[in-house]
Amino acid sequence: MLLRCMLRLLAVCLTFTFALRSPASTQKKRGDCSKPPEVIPPPKQPKGKKQSKAKVYGAVVIEISEDGDVVDAKAVHPTSLEVANQLVSLAKSMKFKPRPGCGVFKTVVTYNIGD
Repeated sequence: MLLRCMLRLLAVCLTFTFALRSPASTQKKRGDCSKPPEVIPPPKQPKGKKQSKAKVYGAVVIEISEDGDVVDAKAVHPTSLEVANQLVSLAKSMKFKPRPGCGVFKTVVTYNIGD
């Protein structure tokens, strides 16, 4: 009797597992998640505010959450600690369109500012 109940419970669990992983929902997720996230442009700065004339260039490895936030950023071969901090700050200020169900997206962003 106990064995029969356990087998029925196992059958119900397997049914729900396969129902949740139907090909239609998996295919939709792959289509949405195969493309990189879209950047949301930052707000325009007021005309009276001066921009820094410092030259900043380099690459930053970033991780983008499902919500579109940059959750981790690391400068790749920075020329100095100050430049590394500026690059990481710029990268962490970026915002992307949310992609629910896609997980963390890793990419590299290259900056060339002040040329």
